[in-house]
Amino acid sequence: MEDQNTSAEENQPTPTNSKPKVDMSIVGYNLLGLAAYTILFRLLASEGGIILDALVVAGHLLVCFVMSIAQKSWIWVLSGVLVLVIGFSTCVTFIGGIG
Repeated sequence: MEDQNTSAEENQPTPTNSKPKVDMSIVGYNLLGLAAYTILFRLLASEGGIILDALVVAGHLLVCFVMSIAQKSWIWVLSGVLVLVIGFSTCVTFIGGIG
């Protein structure tokens, strides 16, 4: 009788953590891209670089939000928010440094 109980317990599925694994490298790659093209535009273009940088940040933000909808992943929303905040603060800093 005891053998039946132990075998029934062994066949029970063990509870596992079913949370999806978040890939934070997406955020890192987005921030690396933001840093790369912001530095590139700052070094290459003296007058129109800030406008081009703002347009690319807006495009980058749009891509992040489209990817968040397509992949149904909040990590892309986080990436988009960080790109927006860091990109906006960078543009404000550059404009403040010009005047």
